[in-house]
Amino acid sequence: MEEIKVYKLENEFLKVELLNLGATIKKLEVKDKNGNFRNVVLGFNDIEKYRENPAYFGAVIGRTAGRIKNAELKIGDKVYKLDSNNNGNTLHGGKNSISHRFWTVEKLENGLVFSIDSPHLDNGYPANLEIKVSYILNKNELEIRYFTKADSLTYLNLTNHSYFNLSGNPENTIYEDILKINSDYLVGIDENSIPCETIALENNIFDFRKTKKLNDFFIGTDIQKTIANDGIDHPFIFNEKIGKLEIENLESGIKMLVETDNPAVVIYTGNYLQDIAFKKHSAICFETQEVPNLYLNPSFIDENKAYERYTKFIFN
Repeated sequence: MEEIKVYKLENEFLKVELLNLGATIKKLEVKDKNGNFRNVVLGFNDIEKYRENPAYFGAVIGRTAGRIKNAELKIGDKVYKLDSNNNGNTLHGGKNSISHRFWTVEKLENGLVFSIDSPHLDNGYPANLEIKVSYILNKNELEIRYFTKADSLTYLNLTNHSYFNLSGNPENTIYEDILKINSDYLVGIDENSIPCETIALENNIFDFRKTKKLNDFFIGTDIQKTIANDGIDHPFIFNEKIGKLEIENLESGIKMLVETDNPAVVIYTGNYLQDIAFKKHSAICFETQEVPNLYLNPSFIDENKAYERYTKFIFN
C-alpha cells in the first residue's frame, strides 16, 4: 500500500499541509484578528481516512467536477460512456478518480507542483492527459494553478474541493459568515443535482451581489434550496472574466477573497456533512470551474490547446 505523505508550505502569513494522495489540502492555517493561526479548512485528523475521503475534503477533482447526466460525455458526434457512481450519473470524474490517486510531487521556490497521468478511456474519458497542479504561496495568498496537455480532443473541468470554516472551529456553522459574489445568475439543479436552467438572482434568496449574512439565506425558502437538502449546491456564473467573491467571519476577523479565471463557481454549504460525523453547514466550498454537465459554453481541449486555469485564495 502506497504511503500517504505530508508536504508543508509556510510563510509569515500562511501555513499549508498538502498530501500526495489527491493533491489534497489537508490543513490551511491563517492569522486571525489577534495574530493567532487558525486552521480554516475541514479535514481528518487520521491521515488514513483520506484513502476513502467520501466528501473529497481538500482534493483536486477531475477529470470533470460535478455531475454529468446519465454518465454520458458527448464530444462532437461521439458519446463516451463514463463511470457511473451517483444515481446513474458521473460525479467528480467517477469512482477512483484523480482525487483518490497518488500524485508525484516536486518542489518549487515558493510552492509545490503535483503531477499525474490519466490514460485514454480512464473512467471512460477520451485522450491521454498529463495533469499538473501547482500550489504557490505569495505573501497572504495561496494560488492554485492547473495545467493539462491532451493528445486528442477531450473535455476537462478541474477544481479544488476544500471546505472552509473561517472561524477555525468545526463545531461552528457558517450561518454568521458574510458573503458577497459578483454574480447575476445562478444555475438551477434538478432532483439529481444536475445543472439544468439559468436563474436570474433579482429578488432571490440566492442573491449575494450585496454583502449579506449566510443566515439570511438559510432562513429563506426556495425550491432550489429544498432540492439541495436545505442549502446551496449550485453554480454561480461570474459577471466578469476574472471572477471574484469574498467571505468573512466576524468572530475570527478572517476574510477570504477568491479570484479565478474560471467562468463559474459551485458553492456548496456542507448540506450532507452530518452523514460523515461532521456538523451540517459547518463549512462552505468554493469550487471554481466551468458549469458542470457541459451546461453553458463548454471549453474543449486537444493536442493544440492546453487547459490552463488558476484560483487564488487571498486572506486579510
